[in-house]
Amino acid sequence: MAISQDNPNALKNPWVLGIIGFLLLVITVNTIFIYNAFKHRPNLVVDNFYERGKAYAMKEAAIDQEKQLGWNGLIMSPPESRVNQSQPYEVLIQGKNSAGLDLDSVTLFAYRPSDMDADFTVPMNKMSAGRYSVDIAFNLPGSWDLIVEAKRGEDEFLITRRIYIDP
Repeated sequence: MAISQDNPNALKNPWVLGIIGFLLLVITVNTIFIYNAFKHRPNLVVDNFYERGKAYAMKEAAIDQEKQLGWNGLIMSPPESRVNQSQPYEVLIQGKNSAGLDLDSVTLFAYRPSDMDADFTVPMNKMSAGRYSVDIAFNLPGSWDLIVEAKRGEDEFLITRRIYIDP
């Protein structure tokens, strides 16, 4: 058997055919990936990067200001809530010395992550210093995000909680 570069039997060997087929597959897949990379941009660069950066910096400043206030709060919700059942939701807000705060306004925002049209806002009623309450009936079952915004003058404090409403 003569071994030379002109031997036509090499292309009949399954190992050689397998390696050639594998290389063609890799080149084809890479070509498809390169085509998709140019065709479908990942949109990692946003058009309004400056405004978003400023908004992020303002949000960081608001969080730092909120921490300096030293306030803490707790949203108390019923253990079980059902659709269209009015139940009391209370908020306790305390200052640095654990005394109840007398606030200008306390507002509860209810957001449903899966349905923006169901979101609503309710002002809360003062029961005593640092204790606010409101009766709410949720009209849809599922997860809801509660955000309580407490204001006193220029100071603002947010408390969040996720609840589940049974059908």
